[in-house]
Parts: sequence; structure tokens; C-alpha cells
Amino acid sequence: MNRETQQLIRRASEGDMDAFAESFEPLRGMVYAVAYRLVGPDDADDVVMETYLKAWQALPRFRGRSSLKTWLYRIAYNCAIDMSRARHRRREQTLTPETPEQGMEKNLRDDRQETPDVVMAREETVEEVRRVLTKLSPEHRATLELRYSDGLSYNEIAAATGVSIGTVMSRLYYGKRQLRRIMEAEDAP
Repeated sequence: MNRETQQLIRRASEGDMDAFAESFEPLRGMVYAVAYRLVGPDDADDVVMETYLKAWQALPRFRGRSSLKTWLYRIAYNCAIDMSRARHRRREQTLTPETPEQGMEKNLRDDRQETPDVVMAREETVEEVRRVLTKLSPEHRATLELRYSDGLSYNEIAAATGVSIGTVMSRLYYGKRQLRRIMEAEDAP
């Protein structure tokens, strides 16, 4: 972290709201993207607000052992998972597909000239993956999204979610396995 950022963080932790805004506002898009993917468009703004409130409250305890982005990412992730769990407890019905951030489409999109049938098949696959992702646990879904939509490394995912690298690897393995099983079961006659 550069000296200017350190000074802004110090001022913000002492209650300077302008310094807080200057430090954290550039990260709002990233926070919204995490929230959008994990809780959907209806609750994403609430998660962003909760994330910034918790960051403001916890800022005096921020020691700079991770980057500000990673620290805020973890807070956003935890807020989104908490909201997702609360929502799941409130309703014990089948989840409806939510529209994840466009990041997954970017990872699956091939910008070469393609025939319409190839484009349509790929779009159907993306929609199917999105729909099936909603059936996974919040932890598995988030880990898959962080890896394949955001392109985070295992270390970055571990830092963002507060789990060990072994847990990240396990969640990726079992999440992909569940995803494959659900998709295969739904394709079976």
C-alpha cells in the first residue's frame, strides 16, 4: 500500500468521512459485482451498504496485512453470504435463477466470428450454468464465481473468504462436481 493510501486510511479510521470515501469509492464496483453475483440484483445494493457500514466500523482495526481491496472483498463476501443464508432460512422453496454479473459471460464468450447455432448453443450453456449455480450452497457458488468469473487465485480466494487454501481447493472440486451432477441429472431422460 502506498504512502498516500496509508494516510487516507489512517485519517478515515480517525473518523474522516472524506478520506473514507476517497479510499473506498473506487472499490464500489467490485463490491457491487460480488454482491450481485451472490445475492442477485434485488439485494445487491443492501449488501453494498452493509459492506461499507461494516468497513467503516472495522477500519480502526485494519492493520494492512492484506490489501485494502482484499479486505473489503472479504467483508462484501461475508455480508453477501450472511444475506443469502438469511434469505434461505426465510423461504424454504426452490430458488429461482438469478442473473449473475456479466463476468461469467466474458469468460465463456469467444469473440471470433461464429455461426448463429454455435452462439445460441453457448448462450444456452451459460444460462444453464447460471441456473444450476443457484442450486449450490452459497460457499460453493461463491468460490466458483470468485475463481472463474473474477479470475482470483487460490490465495486471493482464501484471503477474500477467510478460509484455508485447502478449503478453497475442496470447495472448487466439490462445487464443480455438484454442478456437473446436477446438469447431468437434468439432461437424463
